[in-house]
Amino acid sequence: MNISITGNLGSGKSSVAKILQEQGYEIFSTGKVFRQLAMEKGVSVEEFNKQVNEAASRGDRSVDKMIDDTTTKISEERDNVVFDSRLAWHFAVKSFKVFVITDINESSRRVFHDSVRANSESYSSQEECKKALINRQKLETVRYKEIYDIDYYDMSNYNLVIESTDASPQEIANEILDKMKAYQSGAFDKLMELNPSSIKMESDVEADRIFVNEKGGIFSLNAGKNLLEAAIKEHAKFVTVQIAKTQDGGEDSFMDFSKMIR
Repeated sequence: MNISITGNLGSGKSSVAKILQEQGYEIFSTGKVFRQLAMEKGVSVEEFNKQVNEAASRGDRSVDKMIDDTTTKISEERDNVVFDSRLAWHFAVKSFKVFVITDINESSRRVFHDSVRANSESYSSQEECKKALINRQKLETVRYKEIYDIDYYDMSNYNLVIESTDASPQEIANEILDKMKAYQSGAFDKLMELNPSSIKMESDVEADRIFVNEKGGIFSLNAGKNLLEAAIKEHAKFVTVQIAKTQDGGEDSFMDFSKMIR
């Protein structure tokens, strides 16, 4: 089965995709396709990106359409492909759809200290980097809505929403493969897993499942204290949760969990 993996900026999704490649999956990256097109035209990626944006402003979205159509075609004709792409979940219809979420402070720390990005992204501070990431997410939200009429940050679009704030790419990759098998067996259709350490212990209510409240990407316990405490004691990296209540976190909040409330 194919896997489409996307997530917050700085969530580590590309690192996860590379680990999945080591386990037998072929990576399809729209960024790689974009670079190949630039080479074929004999221009730099930066110049090609400028040309594509100028064409799009005139209503010509042929490059976007080509990449989107290629994604769909590959997903229908090939197996064991991991799509490392912002919108592959939408176009790779026959895939296990994964969204990797990360606390904005952690993702900005990663991006700010990522030496690999130093050639193309430069920030004077982590706070500047954080503001830049938030701005990019705002632009993405508007762009994808205008072009495709989809909400990229609607978490109900995905089969697995998984947190990477306190988990390594290897741990995330292993969990994706494990949960994909469960999904294929019919164990679930949509599932959300958080790092136990990221859930604020703000409830004494016990339950047979872990329920959380969400506001602006911050999670607090609604019920299931016994299960959360056990997971923390066992040093578990992931716990399955259900959203009990979600609130608007303000203009810097993007992820929408409202449709995941049962």
